[in-house]
Amino acid sequence: MLVKVNSLGTQTVKVTQLDIDDYGSVISIAELELELPQDDSVIETLKSASYAAVFTQDDDIHKTITLARPLSLEDLNEEKKKCVETASNKRK
Repeated sequence: MLVKVNSLGTQTVKVTQLDIDDYGSVISIAELELELPQDDSVIETLKSASYAAVFTQDDDIHKTITLARPLSLEDLNEEKKKCVETASNKRK
């Protein structure tokens, strides 16, 4: 999932789940609080990133981040461009 990192605690991170529509607009889907793993690399990634692609593992109550990849504004803009191109190709 694509997220904007809002705040990082000791055991959780508050994020805004994002999506990109067919016109390249970034839209907020939900405010989430995700559990942090014991893996320091994930925590360090989220400390240094405003945006990230995160993968989670769900149990009955919590979602725990298992992997995080930082995204720069350039990366985000590239993803927006891809979404617009894909939507344009579908319309043809």
